[in-house]
Amino acid sequence: MKVMRIFLRFAFVATTSITILLPVCGAPAARAQAPAATNDLNGTWFNVDTKKPGLVQIEIHDNKIHPYGACQPNPCDWGTLKAKSFAQTVDSGIATALVAKQSLSFKRVEITLSLERDGRMRAEVFTHFTDNSGRADYRSVDYFTRRRPAYAP
Repeated sequence: MKVMRIFLRFAFVATTSITILLPVCGAPAARAQAPAATNDLNGTWFNVDTKKPGLVQIEIHDNKIHPYGACQPNPCDWGTLKAKSFAQTVDSGIATALVAKQSLSFKRVEITLSLERDGRMRAEVFTHFTDNSGRADYRSVDYFTRRRPAYAP
């Protein structure tokens, strides 16, 4: 059972002849931050655009994501990344978004995953190059579904 502590402060409001004490709600006491449950995001997701370079598949289990990039002949395994879950509102305990970061020797990547109203998952990837190669940092957006699409040659 969760208990919320409310601290009361008293504000003094002066009127013509009397002073009234009014309670004013303060901030609740600090408590441990629980991660939002990722139930709606868990599972294997596939990119709906089979011809676009970037991520082709993402596996999600709780607060861990396992992305795979579009490499040949097999997808590139990005490894398992710890993710931070975010709920839709402060009162909700169900995650609608995840954020993960990965640092490699030549780039830093931040992946933001979020559920769309139509049931697809949106993946936004921000890539920052750290190797002084002159490549521009870039952002990509892909959409994923739980059904594997038919790949065209």
